[in-house]
Amino acid sequence: MFSRLQKICKKLEEENLDGLLLSSPANITYLTEYPSRDSYLLVSRKGNLYFTDSRYTQEAKTFLKGRAQVKDASGTTFKTIAQGLADLGLKRVGFESRYLPYAEYKRIHLDLNKRSLLIPTHSLVEELRQIKDAGEIKKIREAVKICIGALELMRNFIAPGKKEIEVVAEMERFIRYQGASNSSFDTIVATGAHAAYPHHISGQRKLSKAEPVLIDAGVEFKGYKSDLTRVYFLSKMDGLISKVYDIVRGAQLKAIEEIRPGTAISKIDRAARGYIAKKGYAPYFKHNLGHGLGLEIHELPNISPKSDIELEEGMVFTIEPGIYLPGKFGIRIEDMVLVTKKGCEVLSGALNK
Repeated sequence: MFSRLQKICKKLEEENLDGLLLSSPANITYLTEYPSRDSYLLVSRKGNLYFTDSRYTQEAKTFLKGRAQVKDASGTTFKTIAQGLADLGLKRVGFESRYLPYAEYKRIHLDLNKRSLLIPTHSLVEELRQIKDAGEIKKIREAVKICIGALELMRNFIAPGKKEIEVVAEMERFIRYQGASNSSFDTIVATGAHAAYPHHISGQRKLSKAEPVLIDAGVEFKGYKSDLTRVYFLSKMDGLISKVYDIVRGAQLKAIEEIRPGTAISKIDRAARGYIAKKGYAPYFKHNLGHGLGLEIHELPNISPKSDIELEEGMVFTIEPGIYLPGKFGIRIEDMVLVTKKGCEVLSGALNK
């Protein structure tokens, strides 16, 4: 049995569960180290079952040999899952309450006919995914490298008159040529007042010399994500824009200085948020300071003022303070960090300590 599967089985024992039915693609991919597509995974000490349809069974049997038995569930998915639970004699089976739709739960429940009890669980696998191993970190580094290359290309590509959506298209063309399988999310290119919307949808607005250009982008490499934000200027900016940029940059550095194993996440958030507040812009920074990422673009840990979880070596997350002035402009600077044994490494190269 592979170590990740062993770890989740240990958690099941702690939770007094005989097995766990997974429907989250990211969690299935993490445990099996095989990309999940239209599949379910049952993990237990009595055996692991991978349910999928005929499009994927042959490939899955090759890649999952020794990890899980592949079950062809074409047309009978939920009945096959229920039968699998019964065949293994599992009585208390957890399911992912965030990811299994009620209609699917109901079908499995009915087909079980009281042979097993389905019990809702929350974030059992996600908690394990917070700590990245060497293989995961290697893939994340490559995702970061490709994204940095794309952003550097954009520095020279952007020009007055180009549309936001044109910049997006050029970014996405570049990352595919560099080996990325996809963007991590819809690339954000926001100029002028559009940048005051943290998740602006890029459109037809043209870039102007008088306005900053915010680009928030990420790429996916072998399933793992990156997420970086940069703000570029097409000419010398007025005093307010430069001032706000320097404040956001200063807040990010304050947060990064606090990152080390054992530090409470709320302390990191407080360092950045307090700096922005001291400069008089507290009302204009309303979102969390950052988020974990890996197989998903948003995963644990959440870098928020309410989290007193302590950092551990191997955690990877973003630090992305921002100031958004409605009707004027927005500035956000986002980098990715890895918690190391004694401090942190900024994977995107802004600052190492």
